[in-house]
Amino acid sequence: MNEELINQILRRILSDPTLQGLLQEIKNQEENNVVKSEALVLLNYVSDFPRLLTAVQQRWGCDYKLSILPSDQVYLLKPELPVGMTWITAEDALSKSDWQKLILPACSLNTLAKAALGIRDNPICEMIGRGISKGNSIELVTEYLCFTPQTPPAYRELYEGYIRKLQSYGVMTCAKLEERGSLALKSVLKDQTNQYEQTSVTYESKKTGFYTESAPSLDEIRFAKKFLGDKQAYGFPEGSTILVKQGTVISPLARDTLKLRRIELCIEKEEGQR
Repeated sequence: MNEELINQILRRILSDPTLQGLLQEIKNQEENNVVKSEALVLLNYVSDFPRLLTAVQQRWGCDYKLSILPSDQVYLLKPELPVGMTWITAEDALSKSDWQKLILPACSLNTLAKAALGIRDNPICEMIGRGISKGNSIELVTEYLCFTPQTPPAYRELYEGYIRKLQSYGVMTCAKLEERGSLALKSVLKDQTNQYEQTSVTYESKKTGFYTESAPSLDEIRFAKKFLGDKQAYGFPEGSTILVKQGTVISPLARDTLKLRRIELCIEKEEGQR
């Protein structure tokens, strides 16, 4: 059998669709069997879980197997997770001592302060404390800290100090989930302020039978829905003013949350006056 005939036979065999499908299946199995490092995502409550979870998966999912440890409030809601991410209990998270990375994609002011001061009074803060003690890789996103231009300078400086303290512990910080790499402190807080400058909406009194939007205001937000619950209350910036229509149902828990977060609640009168 000559060499040309052998080459023709091999080409026909290799071009067979059945064989190609088998080779692709073998390749997929090999990729799925690749062992990824394990990362623990410490998840506080946010108002836009779909966007946050998708961003976390896109940023870290290729390199890590992601386990999600929820805060108590997140545990009650249990948002749907993207493929490849799984819930983990506090007991299981605490029993594992070799997490390759800890991720805080929506760090709250409360968690930030406790982590900087070494307070470990809940599972999330305990995991941060352990991670810092062991020198684990920790990434913290400041996107949900809710700083605005109306934040008193002294109050802002307090949390700037906490961020600097965490950075001195080796914690990496960045302003947005889509950004990679550690940023300077001023850039982190500046970007956080810009986020609220771009998204806040103000209320203007009723004129000529309809409402119009004026220049963005950071301390007044008009809430148009008929029900305001605790979930929505946590989505407003601290210290802001929320304008609701007459007849809006406000849950008792939401009222407590608004009071706790120094958010003023105003009900529109029929003539558009507060």
